[in-house]
Amino acid sequence: MAYLSLAPREDRFVVPPGTARMVAYVAILLAAILGITTQVLHVSFASPPKPALGNLSYHYQRGYYLDHGWLCYGWSSGAFHCTAHWHYAGNTAVSDNVGWVPRQAGLPAAPAASLGKGPATMPATQVTYSTAGQPCKSATMFVPNISQWTVPPSCYANVYTPSPANYVFRSGFGWCNWWPEVLHPAQPDILWGSRYHRSSVPTPGAAVAFAGGVQGADLVGHFAQVVGVAPGGYWVLVSEMNFFWRGAGFGKVNYRYIHVGPGVTFITA
Repeated sequence: MAYLSLAPREDRFVVPPGTARMVAYVAILLAAILGITTQVLHVSFASPPKPALGNLSYHYQRGYYLDHGWLCYGWSSGAFHCTAHWHYAGNTAVSDNVGWVPRQAGLPAAPAASLGKGPATMPATQVTYSTAGQPCKSATMFVPNISQWTVPPSCYANVYTPSPANYVFRSGFGWCNWWPEVLHPAQPDILWGSRYHRSSVPTPGAAVAFAGGVQGADLVGHFAQVVGVAPGGYWVLVSEMNFFWRGAGFGKVNYRYIHVGPGVTFITA
């Protein structure tokens, strides 16, 4: 005869065979993933190393010297630092990146590096220029005693955001090559075509190609457009896009002074 038991029954969770082993495997796998993730986060948020100078063949020299348009200083230990951020002050090349290349004296002056004493701005009659396609069309372009990072006068001190609708279509809006390409609507290959004249002599309206690291260019190079050439042909006012200075950058146009020198090529149609 079957009896109905009213005694309390102990309920238990029974783990199926093999489940415990599977749980152990999963726990080990999760621990491994967590460890890898921790290492990735550690690498991602660590301070990045200082970028190398690339393949520009910089060389060591004791003391201060110029190399490929960069200002360098070599210590007696054999170490050396170079910077693209520097300017001439009178007869002295002065570092603007003193945390990397210290301030110094005694380097020779750049040829025709200064427009000399004179009025607050250089008369337009002494300047050759072309403002075709430019957001600023002022004839006042140069000041006396120019250095590498002197801010140009008049509306050239502003930063602009041009509309692509106002120019011929070219792909890549925002990048440095887009700007000189749209300013040469009849020469879409102005920056790379072999049929164009390339020289170290600046002319108004020419495209400009900078070698990597030269006069503030990125290590992969940079492009710009000549707006005006100062008397003597050494200092040049250019417009450019995607150059991060004074609030400019991607998709923006700014103006600045550059000078004739190694690693600067002017391209004319």
